[in-house]
Amino acid sequence: MINSRPLSESSRNVYTNRIEQTVLYINQNLARSMTLTEIAGESGFSPFHFHRIFHALVGETPQDYINRLRLEKAANYLIKNPILSKTEVAFNCGFSSSAVFARSFKKHFRVTASQYSQIVSLDRRFEYLPTSDLAPESPPLPEIQIRNAPAMRLAYFATHRGYSRESVGDAWNKIFAWAQGHDCLNPDSNLVGICFDDPTITPKEKCRYYACVPVPEWIKKDTRANFINIPAGLRAFCHLECTPEVIPATFFALYRDWLPDSGFLPDDIPPYELYYYSMDSYHAGNYVLDACIPVVPL
Repeated sequence: MINSRPLSESSRNVYTNRIEQTVLYINQNLARSMTLTEIAGESGFSPFHFHRIFHALVGETPQDYINRLRLEKAANYLIKNPILSKTEVAFNCGFSSSAVFARSFKKHFRVTASQYSQIVSLDRRFEYLPTSDLAPESPPLPEIQIRNAPAMRLAYFATHRGYSRESVGDAWNKIFAWAQGHDCLNPDSNLVGICFDDPTITPKEKCRYYACVPVPEWIKKDTRANFINIPAGLRAFCHLECTPEVIPATFFALYRDWLPDSGFLPDDIPPYELYYYSMDSYHAGNYVLDACIPVVPL
């Protein structure tokens, strides 16, 4: 008789880790066609079992997940990179043709891509956000510095449950415990929080956040943490010393007020928070960080 005891914590970690590797692979390959066999191969599960495990842990089938991410990426292009044509947006997001993209976009967002660009303009879309999602007022932006940033190799724990303090805090608690066990934390560590999704486009409960610490190259694999490489490139840095609720408001202000007049476009890399390790500030309820937006010249 088969033993049906619940998975041990270590077994659950293996499952979660394998599916997270697959999620990262999907995120990095949205612009091209992917087969179920190919994606399952990243997890080490057979395609049959992978489909069921992915659906159980992520809450969507692999194909539904891929389609949603492609459409949300397209919506981001339409708002934040308006110089691209609809055809360029379609192919950059992995659609086989502009006609397939047009049908899929209208089915998902209930409007055409052209209507979406007009209705949800960068200047107006923030007016419809509940005030609870932002600080009481959009903060005045400090001076923005444009400079090159080095490549980063990061270990991370992810949350796919939105940007709530509970879900983000859970990811940070896990990476702190892991990093201390691997001797990766010191006073010079720059912690990184990656915000993959725009909550005005992606359903808030599905926004993805990675809590990350830098790791040396010799740490290649782990049964709990996953790894991501952020390439070197140009960044817009906005330095903050603030309470937590100011951070999302600052990103909104950067995209709404600064970016359209900056002479830059957002690069195809998610924005992130670069934290300067300061436990005194943390215990005082404040954070010291740079809000970073990868950019390319217009």
